[in-house]
Amino acid sequence: MSRYDRRDIVMELIELSRDVKAEIMQQLNYYRASVYKSETAAVVEGKIEQLQLVADLIGDDELSDAFRDYEAMKKGGLEMAPPGECLLSLRTMNLMTATDRIFADLINRHPANTPQDALQFSRNIQKHRRQLLSLCRQGSRQWAFFSTL
Repeated sequence: MSRYDRRDIVMELIELSRDVKAEIMQQLNYYRASVYKSETAAVVEGKIEQLQLVADLIGDDELSDAFRDYEAMKKGGLEMAPPGECLLSLRTMNLMTATDRIFADLINRHPANTPQDALQFSRNIQKHRRQLLSLCRQGSRQWAFFSTL
């Protein structure tokens, strides 16, 4: 893990997040056209959990807030949605928009971290390495990157 600094790893995590987000959008489009709503919704929710794992590993507070907002909409979405609006689509699109903005900000920002933060970050990545690898396509550049950590 010493070959890469935190910023390199965060950039790879953001790239992995973009791939997961593309899969979420694909499944959401399928959900809108599908008659198998509950099964497709479960797939979308599973992909969002994967995205949340990657977001948790990045460790940004604003990113965590976006997922808390998503969960709040999940619990109280009926009051927030206009009549006839698909709640899954609404909360998922809100999450995708928020994460896009936050990832763009993270790319431009250079977070200052202490050695303790760097050590904790490294341990966290090591701990979740297998899960990260399972999110990547085997043999891809990302898979190769995370397999070397």
